[in-house]
Amino acid sequence: MASSDSSKTVFLAFSVNFFIAGIKTVIAVITSSSAMFSEAVHSYVDSGNQFILWFGIKQSKKPNKLLYPLGRGKEEYFWTLVVAVLIFTIGGLISLEHGIEALSHPKELKNLFISIAVLSVSIVLELYVLYKAVKELRSKAVNKNLSVFKLLKESTDGPLIAIVVEDFAATLGLGIALVGTILANITSNPIFDAVSSIMIGILLMVSGVFLGYEMKHLITGESISIKKQEMIYDIISGNEKIKEIKSLKIISIGANKYLALCNLDYIDTTMDNEVIEINLELKNTVCSKFDEISEIYFNPA
Repeated sequence: MASSDSSKTVFLAFSVNFFIAGIKTVIAVITSSSAMFSEAVHSYVDSGNQFILWFGIKQSKKPNKLLYPLGRGKEEYFWTLVVAVLIFTIGGLISLEHGIEALSHPKELKNLFISIAVLSVSIVLELYVLYKAVKELRSKAVNKNLSVFKLLKESTDGPLIAIVVEDFAATLGLGIALVGTILANITSNPIFDAVSSIMIGILLMVSGVFLGYEMKHLITGESISIKKQEMIYDIISGNEKIKEIKSLKIISIGANKYLALCNLDYIDTTMDNEVIEINLELKNTVCSKFDEISEIYFNPA
């Protein structure tokens, strides 16, 4: 399950994006800027997405042992996948369409200095949210020296992954809009503004595809890292009563939660009561060293 820290990060991102979205809307109307319109759409989509992520976190924490014996942790991944679809469709396609329309039928742009000021402030705010999200992502990683891209690939916290991807896209999108607006203001050519809107649309579509791809792996039960799997294998095989490990399967069942299924061949002289004691000892050892292993089951070969 996502931690309370993930909920706080989601709420922070929602607050910032909703505030920025309102300001961008007013400026888009005043300036007739396509890039600012795309950024307003982007911020509204992000705000809606963050509400969906918050809802997913709350749903994943609801206990229902009868229908969900392993918990509802994977529900976070479903709602994060919904967010990926919304980023691609509403955010990406609408921005792309509006940019193409502005390129085909250029409009006179007005008061662009206001857009430049608002975009500059928005970049600072988005960078702060991105910094907080990446900081939390690193705090949950085993190897904190990895690149952000690799941290995203290794993380199982769907909402946190979505926040990092969204805010990275938001910050980069704002930078693109700012460059386009400055060029349009200097040259009085609205084509730069339209092109920046198209680029923002493509950026959002790529972000949606990346996020959806990551959620596909988690929904289908991506395993724990190979290094950790090897460590768990060594702990189990190191028991003198274990002749052979026939199979060891570890799959994700939620944010930082894994289910381990182990098929063991015990030495021939092992009694039934000893098997129970061995399994309990192995479970306690593995779960104490790896907090993310929330469930582990041993089956005799």
